[in-house]
Formats: sequence, structure tokens, C-alpha cells
Amino acid sequence: MLVNIKPLFKLNKIDWVILLICSVISVLQFIYFVSQNSVASFYDEVRYYEIAKSILANGLFNITDELRTYLYPLLISIFYMFTDGRHENVKMVFSFFQFSIYIFTILLIAKTAYNYHNSKIIYFSVIVLGFLNSYLIQSTTLFLTDILASCFVVISLLYLLTTDLNKIFNSSVVAALLYCAVLIRPSSAVFMILFFLIALCRLIMIKDFKPLKFTIIGLLFLVIFLPQIYMNITKFNHFTPLIHLNLFEQQSIWATQFLKYATVVIDGEDPGLRYLTPWTIDSNISMLKLMSTNFIVFVAVFVTHIFGILDWGYVDTYIRNLSVSSRIIPSIFLYVQWFIIGLGILWMKLRNQLTFVTVSLLVTAIGYTFFIATTAIESRFGYPIYLILLFFSGFGIKFVIESFKTKKLIIFISFLMLLVICFSLYFSYYIDIQSNRIFWFN
Repeated sequence: MLVNIKPLFKLNKIDWVILLICSVISVLQFIYFVSQNSVASFYDEVRYYEIAKSILANGLFNITDELRTYLYPLLISIFYMFTDGRHENVKMVFSFFQFSIYIFTILLIAKTAYNYHNSKIIYFSVIVLGFLNSYLIQSTTLFLTDILASCFVVISLLYLLTTDLNKIFNSSVVAALLYCAVLIRPSSAVFMILFFLIALCRLIMIKDFKPLKFTIIGLLFLVIFLPQIYMNITKFNHFTPLIHLNLFEQQSIWATQFLKYATVVIDGEDPGLRYLTPWTIDSNISMLKLMSTNFIVFVAVFVTHIFGILDWGYVDTYIRNLSVSSRIIPSIFLYVQWFIIGLGILWMKLRNQLTFVTVSLLVTAIGYTFFIATTAIESRFGYPIYLILLFFSGFGIKFVIESFKTKKLIIFISFLMLLVICFSLYFSYYIDIQSNRIFWFN
């Protein structure tokens, strides 16, 4: 797999300098966050760690958790065996594993984008934005499933779209990593539907792989779900390949009550940071029922959720400081990245370069966004969307560079970007004040 991240062009001195600078900054951020987050774990992290230790003590098939699947704790337990058993050391080693997978994913996205349009600008734009993303680097240093599942989904998707699926290895990567992503984070199950449709479209439109071999490999790798099915049957008398509880139904109700949700780890503060819906809504109504009873409010909630998925707010997943000043610069940097991604999509549209691969990336990101926006969202739910769409960022930078040839165009793009930043900050402010705990001007 390492061959797939090696650039197809020869790196000159300037290229190496850019890679070195980005790598150093990325590693320094990782060191900072891992030193901060390895000291203690919180809430979901603690439960994953406890299950991991339980696997080592009692075996894999004795997990009795209604809300969590087995694979993520199993991975932690594997790395646990190569440490002295101290929590902070286990977390540091596992964080390095997640960080390595994240860097591999960024390099794979960069190479895929370069292969699409042979330009160093596109390649290094993806590298710079991915390597410097504090939100995602921070997430690699937690015992939480989001970043690892997101990386597995993106790697699987890129293999599905760009590799020769007649080769057993490539088809195996698609199936294995997709299923692993689902078992690590069950909400990733929606990608199984999207990937099936993409594979079907590739078969019908491009006709470049044998469906029988691909299908057989996909079916064989379903064995990954057998331990979870076995435990659900024996512990809960419930035949299901994922978690025992129907969390989506409850999530759909919470989605109408909260614009967003976050967790605070500040002494003396309530850990639940709830951004309450400002509109009057029945306390026991789901998003589906809200759509049929009050469509206008449903649209308002749904749109706000979508923005909340893209607006990640505080860098720390477990918020340590509610001061708004600590999140303004990272937020602006993130808004700029979304704007650049949008420019990249526009650049491709204007030049008629939207192909099966790029359209599939867009459909996957949009499909997941629409699904996850019907739940009670947290900022980290937007990670897979960002990684899928990061492919387009290099084309956005290319658009900006080309725009310097036309003074009016670059002025218009600059003004539009400023407008997007200002609107995003205001919308973010509006959501924050619904928490009654975050105050921008005090």
C-alpha cells in the first residue's frame, strides 16, 4: 500500500523543503496534543479503554456493551500488549498509530488528486491543508473512533474509485477497510449503501472490472462482522451485526432538541454542552415527524445541523476552555479551507472536468452529510466529509493562482471569501449563544 502514496514526480529541493516544513509542524502539533491528552481519558474514551482491558482479561467474546462494537477496543488491546500497561503509554502508542494512518490518508488523497491533474500545486495544497489541520491531528490523540473510521472510509473509497478492482488486493482493501470503518463507528454503515451504488455505476458506465470476483471478495470479508453478531446473540439475544441498541431513533429525537452537542472537561462545569434549538418543538418528536408537521422548522434545524457539521468550533474535542478567542483563528482557517474546496469544485465545473471519480466523491460527501444531519450532531461528525472533499482543495488553490491574471476576478474571490468568513462567524456565534454558556462579547 505504501507504493500508492509515493508521488509520481521527482521531488526537487523546494518540494522537499515544503514537505519537511509541513511534516515538522504536523509532528509538533501531534506532540503537543498527545502530551496534553495522554494524561487522562474522558467519558467514551474511558469506556473504550475499559473494554480493551476486558478483552485482554476475559477474551473477545465476553464484551457486554450495548452501545459499542468490538473492533476499536480490540485494536487498543493489541497495542496495549506492546506497552508496560500504563494508561498514558498505551494512549501515546495508539495515538501514534492513528496519526500514522491519518498522514497516510492525506498522502493518498494528494497523490490521487495529482494523478487526476498533473500539477504540483494541487499535490502540495492537499499536503499543506491536511498536515496543518489542528482539529484532525488533535483527534488522533484520543481514544475515539471518528478519525480512524474516517480514514478507513476515505482509503476504501479512493481504492474503489481509482484502482483495478480485478486485482484481489485492491478489492480486499475496499471491502476490509469499509467493513472495519463500520465496526469501528456504526454510523459509517451509510457508506456501505453509497459504495454499493458507486460500484454499480462504475460497472454499468465504465465496465472495467469483473463483478463476480469483486462480489465474492466483498462477501468473504463479511466474516469481520461475525464476532459482533455472536456477542449480540449470546449477550442480548439480538441478531444484529452492529450495536444492540437502536441509537439512531433516539438520536433523531435529540436532533430536534439540540442544534449541536459537545463535551466540556472543565472543573466545576456541566460536561454536557447543549446548543438548544431556539424554536418551539415537541420534546419527543423525531426529525421525520418534524418534517411532516412543521416543514419550515425542519429545514431550519436541518440547515443548522449541516453548518454545525462543517463548523468545528473549539479544536479540542473535549473542550478545556470556553473562551471564544481560543477558537477564532482555527475556525477562520477551517472556513477558508471549505471555501477553497468550493472553489476547487467550481474550477472543475467551469472546465468540464467533473468525471465519474469526482462526482462520486461529491455524492458520497453529500449523501453522508444529509444522513448525519438528521442526528444530534457533534463537530467531529464532519471529519469524513472534510477528508473526502480535501481532494478538491488543490484545484481551488489552482483557481486562486490563475485568478491573479485578472484583477477583477481575484478581487471578487477575495471579497467572496471575506463574506463567507463573516457569515460563518455570525452563524457560529448564533449557534453558540443557544448554549447559554458561550459568550462572545463578555
